[in-house]
Amino acid sequence: MIRFFAMLPDFDATVRAIADTVALREQRPVGTAGQASAFVLASFAGLPGYLRPPLRAATLIFDAWPVIGQRTYFHDLPPEERRRTVEAWERSFLGPARMLMTFYVSLSLFGLWPDDARHG
Repeated sequence: MIRFFAMLPDFDATVRAIADTVALREQRPVGTAGQASAFVLASFAGLPGYLRPPLRAATLIFDAWPVIGQRTYFHDLPPEERRRTVEAWERSFLGPARMLMTFYVSLSLFGLWPDDARHG
């Protein structure tokens, strides 16, 4: 039974993988990928109740998308494949895919560059 659940998309692992991917793209961020993912998850928890279910569903679809061609979930991909997947969704002709990436990348950047950090 536990093996079955290991084969399902994982919301928290996907958010951590997106934040890690954004952190790897950034040059010398002040925060860490862990801080960024914590910020994203806290921000998600603070969303109005009517927004959380559709965003969670879209995130799980994003996590499962690579299963079609690579037979693994986004959160299990190597970093370079995750970067390519995020960039492909950022350039997607589908507006909801682009907006989902904008949501997660923007929040990850806020987590990597907190207000109290010194810039410059």
